[in-house]
Amino acid sequence: MSKINLLSIVLITSLLSACGFHTPYKNSPLNASVTSTNNNAFTTELIKRFNQEATQTLAIHIGDEVQKKQTSSYNSITGKANSYTLSLSIPVKVFNKNNELLLSQNLVASTHLSKMDATQADRLQIAESYKQLRNTIIKKLLRRLNRLNEN
Repeated sequence: MSKINLLSIVLITSLLSACGFHTPYKNSPLNASVTSTNNNAFTTELIKRFNQEATQTLAIHIGDEVQKKQTSSYNSITGKANSYTLSLSIPVKVFNKNNELLLSQNLVASTHLSKMDATQADRLQIAESYKQLRNTIIKKLLRRLNRLNEN
């Protein structure tokens, strides 16, 4: 190996280590038993994200999701709403296999939605926005579960 190649490898390695780069590590596969007060869309989507072949190390209890739609602005001429702030709140409790409480929290996500002209399109846009908020909360929950699973 030439000195130039060796020097370039050392230089690249030192630059990558200086910026905080690290090789990805593999977590153990995540699976949990999920119970909810009623079979809602959040529970169904969450179960799809787990590795079904892995052993269940956590128990998750999902409460009822709370959807809020607040009017953000009005049209001064017609008096109708122009935009909404949508928020979704889901209470979650996570237990380990010894039935010890690891996490008890309301997970919340919100978004701002501008109103369109057609009412059917508004309803579809609102439904799609709540679906996106569910996915955002699922991602938050999975990150926390992975941290709990590491410990």
